[in-house]
Amino acid sequence: MQDNEQSTQSSEPTAESTASASASASEASTRQATQELMDELTELANRLTNLGKSWWNSEQRKHLEQDLRTGAESVVASLESSIKQVAASQEAKELQAKAGEVGEKVATSKIVNDLAEALKSGLQALSAQLDKAAQDIEAKKQTQATAPTDASQDDPATQDIPINKA
Repeated sequence: MQDNEQSTQSSEPTAESTASASASASEASTRQATQELMDELTELANRLTNLGKSWWNSEQRKHLEQDLRTGAESVVASLESSIKQVAASQEAKELQAKAGEVGEKVATSKIVNDLAEALKSGLQALSAQLDKAAQDIEAKKQTQATAPTDASQDDPATQDIPINKA
């Protein structure tokens, strides 16, 4: 009779076996949906690749590339020709000569030399003043660092009142 009970019990599905079977079915369904999604994405990527290859090998792309090359070469040739014409003109040569003369005059001019000397001495004086100001600030910091303790010992009515800058 025990064998009969065991066979009856094993033939009837339990709650645990039903739950694990449904979990397995759910997991299999999820895997299948994921695989289908991956297959669709792969197919889409293949189609895009084929489209790109088709366009790259198309006559329209080749024609467009040739038109762009021809246009760019034409613009470059036109610019080179214009620059050569301007450089070869008498006005450009005169302008270059005048610019050279002005540069030489400025470089040898007494006014420019005097101005450079004055500027140099002014910058040296400014540098000296900045050094002096920095030394004064350091000296005041050291004096203030020792002064408040001395002042508070001498006069108990003295207070430090901070002033905040806005």
